[in-house]
Amino acid sequence: MEKKFSNKPGIRICFVMVFSFVLSFALNIPVHADEEPEKIYYGLKNASTILNNINFTDVRNSATWSKEAICEAAALDIVKGYGNRVFGRTNNVTKEEAIAIIYRAAGREKDAQLAAEALETARNAEDRSSYAPSMWSDGYLQLAAGEGLISSQDLQDAFTADQSSLGTGAFLRRAPAQRQEVAYWISKVFGIEPVYGQQKIFNSFRDWSSADPLKIPYIEAVLVENIMNGEGNGYFRPTGFVTREQIAQIIKNADKRVLPLLGYEKKMGTVEDIRKEYDFTGNTHVYTNTFHIRSSNGKLHKIVTEFYDSSRSGYRNEQGGSSIKPSDTDLIVYRDGWIGTSSLLKVGDRVEYITAADGTVRYVRVISATSDTEYIVAKIKEVNYDTSTIKAAIGFYLEYPDIDMDSISFDFRNSDGTVDATLVYSNIVKVFIEGRIAGIRDIEPGTDAILTVKDNIITTITTLDLRLKEQGVISGIVEENNPHLGYISLYSDNGLRVDDSLNKIKIYNYSNPEEVTVYKNHVPAKLEDVESGDSVYIKLDQNGAIEMISAVDNYVVKYGKIISVRPGLINVAYDDGTQQILSVDENVPIVQDNKLMDFDALKDGDRVKLLLNITDKATTLKKLTVEGDEHFIANIYRGIVASVDDISKKLLLQHLEVFNNGEWERTEQKGFTSLKMSEDNKFVYNDDIVDMRRAKELIAGSTAYIAVEKDYGGIEKAVFVSVKNSKDSEAPVLNDSIMSATFGNKGEFTLKKEYLNISYGNGTIIVKDNRLVTGNSINSEDRAYVVASRSYDDGKYYAFIVKIDDKTDSNFFTIYRGRIANINENKDFTLESYSELKGVEWNYYNTPRTFRITYDTQILGDDGVVGQRDFTDYGDSSYKSRTVYVLSHGADAVLISTAPYGNINVKGKIYELISENADGSEAQEGQQEPVGFKLQNSKVYDLQSHMWVDGKDMDINLLKNSIILKDNKIIKPSELKKGDSVRLIKKDDEQAGDAYIIFVE
Repeated sequence: MEKKFSNKPGIRICFVMVFSFVLSFALNIPVHADEEPEKIYYGLKNASTILNNINFTDVRNSATWSKEAICEAAALDIVKGYGNRVFGRTNNVTKEEAIAIIYRAAGREKDAQLAAEALETARNAEDRSSYAPSMWSDGYLQLAAGEGLISSQDLQDAFTADQSSLGTGAFLRRAPAQRQEVAYWISKVFGIEPVYGQQKIFNSFRDWSSADPLKIPYIEAVLVENIMNGEGNGYFRPTGFVTREQIAQIIKNADKRVLPLLGYEKKMGTVEDIRKEYDFTGNTHVYTNTFHIRSSNGKLHKIVTEFYDSSRSGYRNEQGGSSIKPSDTDLIVYRDGWIGTSSLLKVGDRVEYITAADGTVRYVRVISATSDTEYIVAKIKEVNYDTSTIKAAIGFYLEYPDIDMDSISFDFRNSDGTVDATLVYSNIVKVFIEGRIAGIRDIEPGTDAILTVKDNIITTITTLDLRLKEQGVISGIVEENNPHLGYISLYSDNGLRVDDSLNKIKIYNYSNPEEVTVYKNHVPAKLEDVESGDSVYIKLDQNGAIEMISAVDNYVVKYGKIISVRPGLINVAYDDGTQQILSVDENVPIVQDNKLMDFDALKDGDRVKLLLNITDKATTLKKLTVEGDEHFIANIYRGIVASVDDISKKLLLQHLEVFNNGEWERTEQKGFTSLKMSEDNKFVYNDDIVDMRRAKELIAGSTAYIAVEKDYGGIEKAVFVSVKNSKDSEAPVLNDSIMSATFGNKGEFTLKKEYLNISYGNGTIIVKDNRLVTGNSINSEDRAYVVASRSYDDGKYYAFIVKIDDKTDSNFFTIYRGRIANINENKDFTLESYSELKGVEWNYYNTPRTFRITYDTQILGDDGVVGQRDFTDYGDSSYKSRTVYVLSHGADAVLISTAPYGNINVKGKIYELISENADGSEAQEGQQEPVGFKLQNSKVYDLQSHMWVDGKDMDINLLKNSIILKDNKIIKPSELKKGDSVRLIKKDDEQAGDAYIIFVE
C-alpha cells in the first residue's frame, strides 16, 4: 500500500514510501481489536528492587553526561553499585572490577561463579573467603587467566593475600585498570578480531608510542568499533585509568556486541495506546497495563505490566505480621535524564526497548515524543558556519532515527521541484559520520543524512548510505553492455533466474540511453560504468525497456604471493596452491599502506590481495593490494637442531648464529635457543620437502639454515628450515654478482667474479627485497651473498642461502629544508625559501615552495609525534617561522620534522645500540626504543675538499624528531641493527652529537 507523507509547514513536498503495513499517524485512533500482535512481552517481577538498587544518589543529583549509560548498564546488571544507592561514578575501576564487568557484559557470570566455587572448594577451610563478592571476583580472575587475559603469574599475584608485599610490576587486583588493559580485555572477551593496520590509533593519537605494542592491535579494534575513543585533544592515554562512569559508557558503546552475548535484542517503536484492565475475581486484585507498541518493522508488539493489591491477599510477613503481596511486574524506564517505572510512558513516545529470550523487557529508553521531534532524510547541499544553518534537499520523514533504509522506497523529486530547505542547527549539534563521532565541519556537500529536528532545530546529524532496493526488477550477471548499440545482455548465476529461464543469456534494450538512471555500487554513474561480470538489477518500464540499472562489482577476493613480475604481467601463486598469470594494465589500482603505488614498485615475493572479476571467459584484475611487512624475512639463522616439538611447534637449537651483512655472527643467546614455527613453516631435507613429523625423525643433530619472520608482536617465527647433509662441507660466504641464471624453481646460476656454477632448489633460501622468493627471481646483474655447500657425492656447489642485495633508490624521497611561511590547516603549507639535499650537499633556492598535507603526512616535533590538527600557524604552539625538514613525494609531504639544521655528513658502521634499559642491553620489541648508537670506522665529508676523511669512533644521540631512512622507507630506531652501515647528517664533526637524518645504506 502506498503511504503519502504530507507537506510540512514551509516546505512544499510530497513523498511516497512503500510499506507492507498501514500505520495511522492519528495516534488517538485505537488499534483494531482483531490485529494479532507479533510479540507479547512482560515486565520484570523484580523491577521495584532493581530500581531501588540503581537509584544512585551520586548520579541522579549530578549533571554528568554518563547518566544514560550508567542507568542502562546497571539495569542490565552489568555494572553494579557499591550499595546504599552509591555508584561511585568518578572512582577508578580496579583491575578485578573491570574483568568482572567485561565478563558479565559477555554473559559469563555463571562461568565465573562456577570457577569461584571450584577454587573455594579446593582451599583449606582457614583460607576460604567469608565475603561472597571477593570469592566471585576470584572466579572472574580464574577465567581471565584461563583465557589469556592475564598471565598465570598475574593470577598468582592476584591471589596473594598480602597485596602490599608484592613488588613493582606485580598484578595488583585492586589497582586501577589501565585503558589499554580494558581495550585488550574487551577485545578478547567479546571476540573482536585485533586490527593490525592500526590506521586509527596511529593517525589520530599522539601518544600511541606509550602503548604496549602487544595491545595496540586490540586497542585499534575497539577504536574501529567506536567502543572506546580518545580525549578529543589527540591523546588516547593508553596507560591512563578508567572511571566507573567511563566503563559504563564503554559497555553501552559496545551494545551491538554485548546484547547478543546476553541473549538480548534491542527494538524500537512508538507507543500507540495504553490499555488498563482490572481483575477483581480472585483474593488479590490485579491491575494490568498493556502498552501497544508499533514496532519499527510495522508489527504490533504488546508489553504487559501487572500490579497487585496486597490488602486482600492474606499473605503476611512471618516475623512482623505485615501484609505482603506478590511481586509486581513493571518496567525500568529512562526518560528525561533519570529512571522510573512504566508510569513515565505516554502515548506518542518513541521508545527503544531491550528484550530478553524469556519474553521480558529489561530496559526502556524514551527517545523522543512524536509531538516535538522529527527525523528527516535529506541530502546536505551546504553548511553555513557563520549562520549555523544547513541547506538540504529534503527526502522524506521517518518515524525513527535509524530505521533500516533498505526497506524504504524513496524519491527526491517533487512535482514543483521545491525540495530544498534551510534549517538551523544547534551549537551543540551531535554529528555521526559512518557511525563515528565527528564535527559539523567534517560534513561534506552531497552527504545523505538523517536530521533529528526538535522544535525546528537540528540536534543530531547521522550520515547514511541510501541504497536502491529490488522492486520487481530482473537480475543477473552482465555478459555484455553496449550502450552505443542500445542493449545489455545478462546470464544467470548459481541458478538465479533471468526472465524465468535458467542459464540462458537474455538481451534487454535501452529505448533512450540518455534517460536511463544508473547506479554503480550504490552511487550515481554512467551506463559505460556497467561492466561485464557486474551483478545487476534492472527495472523495466511498462513497455519492457530499461528504466533504471543498479550494478555492483562482481568481485572475488584471492590471496597469494607474486612469483615473478614481468612488464604488464604478474605470475601469482594463490594460497590454494594454484598459479595464474594476470595482466596488470594502467587502470588497475595498486595499493600499499593505503597509498597508490606504481607497477614498478611490485616485488617478487610480495604478499598480495587481489580483487578479481571472474567470468566464464576471462579473469580480470580489478585491484591489487600489497600487504605490509609482516611477511618480510627478519633474519636468517644457522644452528644445530636439538629437537623439533610438533605439539608446541618449536625448534630447539644450539650454537645459533645470525647471517648479517655476509657474515655469520654469534647471537647473544647462550646455550639452547627456542624458536617458534609459523603455521606454514616449510622443512626441506636433502632438497626434499618433508612434513613436521618426518622432520622430527630426520633433522635432530643436523645443521639447519632457518629463515624467520616477525609476527605482529615482534616475535620471530621460522618460515623455512633447510637442513644440510652432514657429509657436505660448507664453502666460505661468497659476495658476487650473478652473471647468468636459469629460470625455474630449480636451476643454476653463475657467479661473475668467481665464475662458479651453483645449483639451487627446494632447499635454497632465496631472499630478495626482504621477501622470500623462488629461483625465478634471480636475475643477471643481481648482487648477492651466497652460502653454499660442496657435495660429498659429486663435488658440485649447492646453495642454501642466496641473499640478494636491495637496490636502493637514493631519489625515492626528496628532502628539503626551509622556514615555514604559512600553514593552510590540514591542506598544505609553504616554505619561505628552501634548500634541497643533493647527495651530501644542500642546494639553496630563494623561492617559496608549497607542499600538500595528506592523510598520511607524519609530523615530528621536538617532543615526538604531532597531530595534524595541531600543525597550525597561530597560537602559542604556532609552527610559523619554524625551520623544518620535509620529506616529499612530489608535492606531497610524507614527513615533517623540526630537527635542528645540520650540514655535516658522517658515515660508519654501528657497533653498539644504546637503550634506556637498566642493563644497557639492546632494546627489544616492547621495550624502550634505542636512544643512540656508537659508530666505528667513521668518515666525515670535508666540504672544502669534497672528500671523505677518516674520523674517530662516535657516540650518536637519537632525537624524538630524528629521521631514519632504510630501503626507501621511514623506519623506527628499533629497526636499526648492529653492523648497519649508515650515513648521517649532524651539525658538526665532534665525536659526540645528535643525528638529524640517518640513511641506512
